[in-house]
Amino acid sequence: MSQSRRAFLGTAVAGSASIIPLLQARGMEAGNGISPRFDANGVIRLNSNENPHGPARAAVEAITGAFGDANRYTQSNDAALRAAVARRHGVKDENVLLGAGSGETLRICTEALTSNTAHLVAAAPTFEQPAAHMTRLGRETRAPNVDALLRLDLGAMAAAAPGAGLVFLCNPNNPTGTAYPLSDVLAFIKDVHRRAPDAFVLVDEAYFEYCDLPGYDTAIPAALDDPRIIVARTFSKVFGLAGMRVGYGIAHASTIKRLEPWRLQNSVSALSSAAAMASCELTGHIKEQQRMNGEARALALKTLNDAGFKALPTYTNFIMADIRRDAKAFQDACAKEGVAIGRPFPPLNTHARISIGTMDEMRRALPVITGLLKA
Repeated sequence: MSQSRRAFLGTAVAGSASIIPLLQARGMEAGNGISPRFDANGVIRLNSNENPHGPARAAVEAITGAFGDANRYTQSNDAALRAAVARRHGVKDENVLLGAGSGETLRICTEALTSNTAHLVAAAPTFEQPAAHMTRLGRETRAPNVDALLRLDLGAMAAAAPGAGLVFLCNPNNPTGTAYPLSDVLAFIKDVHRRAPDAFVLVDEAYFEYCDLPGYDTAIPAALDDPRIIVARTFSKVFGLAGMRVGYGIAHASTIKRLEPWRLQNSVSALSSAAAMASCELTGHIKEQQRMNGEARALALKTLNDAGFKALPTYTNFIMADIRRDAKAFQDACAKEGVAIGRPFPPLNTHARISIGTMDEMRRALPVITGLLKA
């Protein structure tokens, strides 16, 4: 016999205590009696820059509370989520573009703001999605290498900007973990505008909450004043909602209006919207996630450097270490020992990106990683 919507909602809410561990886990392991920090096959997942601690309880309870709206389309949810994001950042609703993770914002900007005659500027390496979209579209990407300290080479990127439709600045940068203070970002944008007056600058701040670099801050105020700046954010990282796929862009109202037609309508589900809206109200959760990430990150940096493998300071929930050997072969060796680390990121073919897990995960994984490095 089918269950009524009201009965299902009541059951879901009443059972939220048992649902929470499942949603906070990173796989099917929570239902199998296995530690919720590990995959069912025992692999420690340090490969995708996920938040290993999962979403806040308030977000999970919001998901269970939204089950009763699962049969409805999401127009009203979109409006409510847009308003919640706007309140969180002190902007107007008209300054917010919603999407399925920040990835949708990146796709929209790439498709809408580049062309066969207006290229993309994106570093090598940086987050690959914009360049991958350009390849799919048959459009050109110009990719200046990062510098010797694994920082984005802002001078080289600005020099590649003339004729561009879009310049992608990931700050902090994935996969290198390096970051620039806001003053440098604004100077870079000014330089791009001077060299390429028609180009837009997309600043990806996916790891904003993890960054403790002195002078680091958001470019959102600049984006509100300058129609050629867009800031991308996500609920995937510090809020632990990677699997829910919720992100957004913030920009001048005229820019949002230009980008909105490229958005896939109803791309954020009712359950995802509920989780994101609840997360917008969190403060203590963010501070606790920052603390736990910082402690585990410090352990990883010290362990790798003490072992003789250079790992530069990082301002994210991952590190990039110079392992002085082929990154793909090392990734495969780690996988055989039950530790998943990041894929290779050319041209840094002898560097490994290692996500920060729980302290327990790092204490288990680091001896494996350093043991293989010393072998």
